[in-house]
Amino acid sequence: MSTSTSTSMSELRQGRGQGLRIDIEDLRVSYAGRCVVAGVRMMAAPGEIAGVVGPNGSGKSTVLRTVYRHLRPEAGRVLLAGEDIRAMPPTRAARHIAALPQERGGDFELTVHEVVAMGRTPYKRAFAGDDRADRETVARALADVGLAEHGGRRFSALSGGERQRALLARAFAQAPDVLVLDEPTNHLDVRHQVELLALLRGRACTTLVSLHDLNAAAAVCDRLHVLSEGAVVASGAPRDVLTPELLAEVFGVRAAVVDHPLTGDPLIAVDQRGTAGPAA
Repeated sequence: MSTSTSTSMSELRQGRGQGLRIDIEDLRVSYAGRCVVAGVRMMAAPGEIAGVVGPNGSGKSTVLRTVYRHLRPEAGRVLLAGEDIRAMPPTRAARHIAALPQERGGDFELTVHEVVAMGRTPYKRAFAGDDRADRETVARALADVGLAEHGGRRFSALSGGERQRALLARAFAQAPDVLVLDEPTNHLDVRHQVELLALLRGRACTTLVSLHDLNAAAAVCDRLHVLSEGAVVASGAPRDVLTPELLAEVFGVRAAVVDHPLTGDPLIAVDQRGTAGPAA
């Protein structure tokens, strides 16, 4: 991956809907003196969905937290269209990158509409109210996640899945160039998982997303980065990355990879019985 660019950020944007390129270069992050990720290199092209997959504890959330500036790396850089995000003022970075982290925070004593409207904060002066454009953006974000009729409800009264969708709507209302989503399908039933992933496919926004469900990752992602013990062990198209050999080595499961009978996407059939021996 190249670390330089001769093209300005405004030229690279080609309209907000297409997103901006993200490059993660030689990232190293440590907690309490223990290295969690080291030498991590990833990228997502403009408008591309790049998935980050790997076993629990492999460093997925740590990498994503550095992208939305929750963590400062010990070494390495995260570049947005060639510019180091740590060099950006926080408000400017927030206009470009929106996140749905795993840490959801406590119950908000706010309405759903008020929570989603928080996504407009990077565009406002202190204590400024919502204008017409803000209200239209919030309404559209609520409709996108299927909560158009729930704006007046208390956020704390929502189910877990509804809260997840409301927080995703807040990220959408931020109108970012890059979405960073850490396990966004948690707490969602199958229907809403499918709808959310289809919505991501339709937004044409550069997206970094961690997913536990490898079949969902294979279906929605243009590119996958596989993490194991804090290092990237494979990157590429899902069909090239998700091989029986990698699944055995990284995830410790016996599996066959076949074509999905409905979509043609790679479908991972895991031996749930734990039968010994190589996959068929």
